[in-house]
Amino acid sequence: MEVYVARQPIFNRRMDVFGYELLYRRSLNNFYEGTDDTHSTAEVINSAFLVMQFDELTEGGMAFINFSTELLERGIPHLLPKEKVIVEILEHVDATDEIVDACKRLKDCGYTISLDDFVFKESYVPLLEMADIVKIEFGAVSIADQKKLIQKYKHKIKFLAEKIETREDYQLAVSMGYELFQGFFFSKPVIMKGKEIEGPNPNLYRVVSELNKQEPEFESITCIIERDIGLSYKLLRLANSIYFAAATKFNSINEAIVRLGVEEMRRWVYLMMLKEIRTVENSELVKTSIIRAKLMELLAINLGLKEKSFEYFLTGMFSSIDILLNRDMDDVLEDLSLSRDVEDALLGYLNDIRKILNIVLVHEMANWESWENISIEVGDASISKERFMDLYFEAILWSMEMDFRK
Repeated sequence: MEVYVARQPIFNRRMDVFGYELLYRRSLNNFYEGTDDTHSTAEVINSAFLVMQFDELTEGGMAFINFSTELLERGIPHLLPKEKVIVEILEHVDATDEIVDACKRLKDCGYTISLDDFVFKESYVPLLEMADIVKIEFGAVSIADQKKLIQKYKHKIKFLAEKIETREDYQLAVSMGYELFQGFFFSKPVIMKGKEIEGPNPNLYRVVSELNKQEPEFESITCIIERDIGLSYKLLRLANSIYFAAATKFNSINEAIVRLGVEEMRRWVYLMMLKEIRTVENSELVKTSIIRAKLMELLAINLGLKEKSFEYFLTGMFSSIDILLNRDMDDVLEDLSLSRDVEDALLGYLNDIRKILNIVLVHEMANWESWENISIEVGDASISKERFMDLYFEAILWSMEMDFRK
C-alpha cells in the first residue's frame, strides 16, 4: 500500500533549510484531503517513522509536526525523538489547563514547541510564555499587530513568517524581525511517497509472544509498544475510549497496559493483527472474522466453557487468516503461538472448537438445509438456534463497538 507525506521547507535568514513541516496527504493530490486532525497526524507519524526513512525525509533536519488537542492531552509527542521533532500546536487548540500542563511536561523533557497560525489572545499567554517558535500567517494578521508581538517577544521566541508568497513579502518580513520563513515563494510542499509493507506488524507478534508466557512481564510489553508510534497511539486511544469508560485519562503506555490487563491485551493485539492487514479489498472478510471471533466466544460461554472461551475467540478470529495473508495456514500458525487445540481447529481437525466453528460457517453461508439438521452442542451442553441468533446479533454489536479506526 502506498503512503504519502508532503514536506515544505522552512528557511532561516541565511536561506539555509532550518527544517521541514510534514503534512498529511492521502494521494498525489498536493492539498489536504483529511477531515480529522488527530487521524491526519497519526498517519503522518506512521508514514514518516515506520514506513519511510525519517532522516532521509527531513535530510537530517528538524520536522515540524502538527498536534491536536487529543494527541497533546494523551502525551503522544513524548513518543517521538525530541532532537528531531518540533511539536506544532494547531491554531484551534484551546489553552486549557490540560493543554498548558501537557506543554509544560514537553518543555521539561526538552521538546521544542511551536504555535501554528498564531493570533494573539489573552488566553494564549501561558502557551506563548513556553513557545520556542511562533508561526504567523503573514497576510492574515495586520502588520502593526505582527510588529507589536515581535517587538515584545523577540528576545525569547523565534518568529516564523508563514505563507510568504512574493519577494516583497519576504523582504518586509526580514525587516520586521522574522528569523524563519515558509511559503510558496520558496517552495510548494513536495509529496514524498513510500510503500507500506502489508501484513501484521512484527511488534504485535513480539507482544503476543510475551503475553503467551506463563507470567507475562508488563515492563517488556511496555518497551515493545513504546518503540512503535502507531501501536502506542492506538493502545492509548483504546484504553481511553468510551468502551472502557475510564474515569481518568491514561497518558502512558504502562498505565494503559495495567488498565487493560493480560486478557484484554491479548484480545487487543489479536484484533490489531487483523486490522493491520485490512485493505479495501478484504475489509468485509476482516469484519466477518471479528464477528465470528466474538460469536465463538459467546457460544463457548453459553455452552459452559467459559475457561476455554478465549480459545474459541481466537479460532474464529484467525479462521480466515490464510486467505487474508495469502499464505498456507501451517505457515501462518508458526508466528501466532496459539494453543494446540486452536491450531488443530484451524487446520481442520475435528475437535470441540472446530465443531462449533463449522456450525458458525454453515450459518454464515446461509446453508439453511444443513442448518436445519445441526445441533449446537459440546458434550452434554447445548443451546437452541434461537439463542444462537441472539448471540449472533450481540457479536455484531460488539464488533461495531470495537471498530476503533486509525
